[in-house]
Amino acid sequence: MEIISRLYFFIILFSFSPLLLFAQSSPKIEFTETNHDFGSFSESIGSVTCEFKFKNTGDSPLVITRVTASCGCTRPEYPKEPIASGKTGKIKVTYNAKGRPGRFLKNVYVYANTDPDKQILYIKGNVNSEGRSTGALSGVKMEGITLKSTHLPFFEVYTRQPRVLSVGFENNTHSPLKLNFERVPLHLTVKQVPDVVAPGGKGEIEVEYDAAAAKDWGMRRDEFLIRFPGESMASPFNKITVSADIREDYSGLSEEQKEKAPKIVLDKNTVDFGDISGDKPVVAVVNITNEGKMNLQIRKVSNESSVMTATISRMSVQPGKTIQLKITVNPRKTRSRLLNQRVFIITNDPVTPTVSLPVIGNFK
Repeated sequence: MEIISRLYFFIILFSFSPLLLFAQSSPKIEFTETNHDFGSFSESIGSVTCEFKFKNTGDSPLVITRVTASCGCTRPEYPKEPIASGKTGKIKVTYNAKGRPGRFLKNVYVYANTDPDKQILYIKGNVNSEGRSTGALSGVKMEGITLKSTHLPFFEVYTRQPRVLSVGFENNTHSPLKLNFERVPLHLTVKQVPDVVAPGGKGEIEVEYDAAAAKDWGMRRDEFLIRFPGESMASPFNKITVSADIREDYSGLSEEQKEKAPKIVLDKNTVDFGDISGDKPVVAVVNITNEGKMNLQIRKVSNESSVMTATISRMSVQPGKTIQLKITVNPRKTRSRLLNQRVFIITNDPVTPTVSLPVIGNFK
């Protein structure tokens, strides 16, 4: 009986050991702090910099895939090499205060092969202006106006919830000003508020974003042009950029509806090409299975690198069925020895609408 008992013990132990190993094989990023206050400082300083220190407290290498900021005035720098378990690193963030007097609060988004895959860092402060009247608007000069910014970041927008953002401007001319807008995408509505701005007065360029009309998913970037009075056509330099992350709102779904919904499952949580030798393209295949109870719709597959392409065999997956995602890496197009990219898969799975799949490797 004792031999049989020991046999059962080892059978149970080896049955669960892969699960234990899988559960432990996870990187974790832990920051010393996630907020930094620069306090008050003079605009004449130009740029200010801080560092966010972190440690990989998980059991496998940490890969930071990208770090972005909520504004072009904020520039993050991050380590491109994997961070081993127990090792530390830092993210350097620089804020350009020139021409930006006043209080500021900026977000820095850190994407990594962790769960969750995104963390947010915050910087804030107060810029004291020098040699400016308190009523004057500071920002970007464009023809006869000064704009607070030429970028409108909508961040997350939902298909059933149009959103409105505006950017302020000042009329620096000696005449009443009425702006015109050209090359406006169909999903954007742009207008000036008020309709006419007096000399020296202030107004706003108001943009309404209709995500449903965009017929797109995920990260999207658009632009339109400003045509000033007296111009026969708008200059390509007088440009406003609009960015957004288009999503579907599942917040109103009940638990029962989520149970009956599609469910995306990948057979790999990371695609590791290992050492890539030579200049011939290499290919990896990822199986995507629908373990839900309704058809899984693949809305978009994208990546942010010209070194890599991602294609999918079908855009619709029935319950219990599997399709293939083909990832091709072309070594001829790389300028780095490190492959550190992501493939984004957007579906109608309400629990995991966006899957971020890390793709890593080393070019020899």
